[in-house]
Amino acid sequence: MKYAMTAVLLVSVLWGGARAVVMVEETDVDLGFVYRDEPQRMVFPLANASDDSLRILAIEPSCDCTTAQVVPPVIGPGGKGEVVVFFDPKGYETRGRVTESVRLHTSDRTTSEILLTFSIEVGIGPEPEPRSLAFGKIAKGTSDTLAVAVCPAKNAGPERGSPLRLLGMKSDDVRIKALPGGRDANGTDRVLVVVSNTSGGGEVSSFVTIQTTDSLKPEIRIPITASLPGDIAVEPGVIAFGPTLPGAYLAQTVKISSPGGAKFKIESVTSSLDQLEFEVSPPAGGAYEVKIKVRAGAAAGRVMGTVQIKTDRPGEAPLEVKLAGYVRSSK
Repeated sequence: MKYAMTAVLLVSVLWGGARAVVMVEETDVDLGFVYRDEPQRMVFPLANASDDSLRILAIEPSCDCTTAQVVPPVIGPGGKGEVVVFFDPKGYETRGRVTESVRLHTSDRTTSEILLTFSIEVGIGPEPEPRSLAFGKIAKGTSDTLAVAVCPAKNAGPERGSPLRLLGMKSDDVRIKALPGGRDANGTDRVLVVVSNTSGGGEVSSFVTIQTTDSLKPEIRIPITASLPGDIAVEPGVIAFGPTLPGAYLAQTVKISSPGGAKFKIESVTSSLDQLEFEVSPPAGGAYEVKIKVRAGAAAGRVMGTVQIKTDRPGEAPLEVKLAGYVRSSK
């Protein structure tokens, strides 16, 4: 947390002959310098040192970039609570130092408002472009390469004027490699991300991490997604179906085939969904077809889960289809 809370504000009020004391630690916070892609979270502790309950009737942030929540909304006698404030700095990077606030409207008739303020300066740190990489399908035995530009920091203040350097890069997945891609005349570094499908392996969801010399952002993490089919392909990977009666088949079927002509058999079709059952038809033209049926007597309501299809192909990972839909009532 980049700020300190030291002072204590005592709000002493008379209410119906009883005395209420609201204690609020530091009501003015300095968040210092942050980057625009770093949402800020602040916590202002509250304490009610009276014999009466204190109610927070309304919360009024000074801008759309600020939201706040009081937990709990009613602070009992002698109880404690907190105001949790969230601030999105994006859009503030050209404004210099700014001050925003959150105004609390309380149930007290004498001192009905508590004002919490914070000041901040926002700059543009080193940012990747694009922010994530979606490779799509990569055929078995091949690889694909995409580039990420790491843009240098801007409006970072006089103490942060040194040029950005990339210290290293790594991946959380052995199928993903990150390599230096050079720097252009504008000082923008490029990183080449290579995803290889050596033996199939289903879906990839991982990160590439880039280490930098920036003290506020020493690491940049870039989400990476890819689909690495093996010798066997399944289509579609996702099925969404509308309200369907028990005993009825879904209009969409699942087809399993081998683009390279590999021989295989389906050993099993299993699912996390008890409401559905599956019928596998004999292969036609080298492709199996799986029909999906809502089980008779299935309970009405929304369903969401996966179907796993296992083949006898050595080393082939189970195929997966995601399902989401709604079972109608038979009554």
